[in-house]
Amino acid sequence: MSYVSRVLRERRLLFPSSRRGLIVPIDHGLTLGPIAGMTQTADFEKWIASDHISAVIGHKGLIERLILRDMLHPSTGVILHLNGMASIAPEPDTKIMVSSIDTALELGADAVSIQINFTEDNFQHNVALLGAMTDAAHGAGFPILTMLYDKARGLSAADRQKRLSHLVRVVAELGSDAVKLAMLESASDCTELVETHCRDIRIFFAGGERTEDERLLGLTRSILASGAAGLCVGRNVFQHPRPLELLRRLADCIKGETEYLSRAV
Repeated sequence: MSYVSRVLRERRLLFPSSRRGLIVPIDHGLTLGPIAGMTQTADFEKWIASDHISAVIGHKGLIERLILRDMLHPSTGVILHLNGMASIAPEPDTKIMVSSIDTALELGADAVSIQINFTEDNFQHNVALLGAMTDAAHGAGFPILTMLYDKARGLSAADRQKRLSHLVRVVAELGSDAVKLAMLESASDCTELVETHCRDIRIFFAGGERTEDERLLGLTRSILASGAAGLCVGRNVFQHPRPLELLRRLADCIKGETEYLSRAV
């Protein structure tokens, strides 16, 4: 029955009209400390109850405070982030477990997520972590989202694209239900990656650093047209001077796309 509950929970992370999502990650505090837009939980009060958010991602302390203070919209899915490491640590790209599937169950989460940063020398740690957490999540009926970042240096554009495609395949082979990727330099690179992998895994793109609204909306339309599952955008929301307006525009774009390339089972 764990597969049935996984499918049900996955639906809660997406807009019903399009089966795509606008996910807002607010897990930055553990990594970066207090930054603009999220120095404390109260910073989210003006926008986080919006029904234009399909799901949020956060660490256990923040998720617990949002629930206890009744700050989330009833339709918003909750994704508990399970690993992390502070940027001030000696090896910030090697993330360790900081929460568990049991905690996700206790909080009533709909899914879990982990972040995997691949450097040149942490493959063994990352692959073992990804395999173990996928098994644990699926065993409990949770879909799992992997935030995938490639930190290799000195590669040509073609080699970087090839390596990233291989890493997406690693994530899919080990059973992740969805993957979050940094927006690539060109729309054609995003399209190529999505068209290669979207039938086996849902692909969300990150918003990245603060950018102009029209550029973000243009990139959103482009990745949706290629078959991506939606956006996973944080700083462009919580550091925006009018976050509710941006959320509405992004959600209208994502909900308006009716053709969806579903994930093969």
